[in-house]
Amino acid sequence: MSHVSFRDTLIASGFHPRDIVPDGRWHRCATEDHPKKRNGAYKLALDGCIGWWRNWATDSEPNTWTDGSNTKARPIDPAILRAKREQERAETLKAVRYARELWAGARPYAPHDYLARKGLSVLGCDHLRVWRGEVWVDETRILDDWLLVPMFWRGKLVNVQRISTAGVKRQIARAPQIGASLELSRPNAAVTVVVEGLATGLAVFQSIRLAKVIVAFYADNLTPVVDELRPSGAVVVAADNDWGTAAKGKGNPGIEKARNAAELISCGVAYPQDIEGTDWCDALKEWGERAPARIQREILRGAKAVRPSRPAPGAETVP
Repeated sequence: MSHVSFRDTLIASGFHPRDIVPDGRWHRCATEDHPKKRNGAYKLALDGCIGWWRNWATDSEPNTWTDGSNTKARPIDPAILRAKREQERAETLKAVRYARELWAGARPYAPHDYLARKGLSVLGCDHLRVWRGEVWVDETRILDDWLLVPMFWRGKLVNVQRISTAGVKRQIARAPQIGASLELSRPNAAVTVVVEGLATGLAVFQSIRLAKVIVAFYADNLTPVVDELRPSGAVVVAADNDWGTAAKGKGNPGIEKARNAAELISCGVAYPQDIEGTDWCDALKEWGERAPARIQREILRGAKAVRPSRPAPGAETVP
């Protein structure tokens, strides 16, 4: 008989957890009864054998989960916990330093095969750089001219996404990613559009000349980025439409995760329909000469007014 996992226990309790890691720390998250707040809290012990969760709106004290191997929690040496946290922080800082060194040593942007094949112009690419070097991909070192995309958190570069000419994407391992983003800005922007990937962001930026675009890099990062930045004014999440996955009965993660992010601030959602691809960059290629106008029309139709709000408080800072 299989034991119910900690994640499944949280979900069954009405929690919307993000990453669940055995770090012995409390993490806040949304709940079914308060989806726009973070009334839920959970933590998993370092050994992964015991976890706690609490809904601050309904629970007077934390609930306890165990993996079934023991009926009581294993004692944790505070010194071991401190040493583990110090080691994790040292590894994170080392990875951030490497990302910044990589960025500093890269060349200014020049037309790159990855973006050229997608039919994108250089508009918005002043945020990018190019670096020639080797990157580990599936136990193989690939030498290529890599497109470098900066990932910022609270105004500081904390990671770099590397994209090969063939479209292989790799971030710097152990450097922060959750909540990190890239803003394609322009003066006097009338609408803020949040997207998953760089190519989609550039397609939207080049199609809607009054838009500011925020790139979250991957679907699971949409909610953390929206939670971190709390954009206001006219805001829309321009989602990927994973219709092929939905056709297999596995849901549509692009739209689902976009709606989760949008619900956090009550903004709108827009996604391309009737295309062979999945995102707005695919739509730009498939819809022909009138694609930019159609993309602008459909995305702006989904935008909703969002009142300014205080950003959620952060945890640790990265120097």
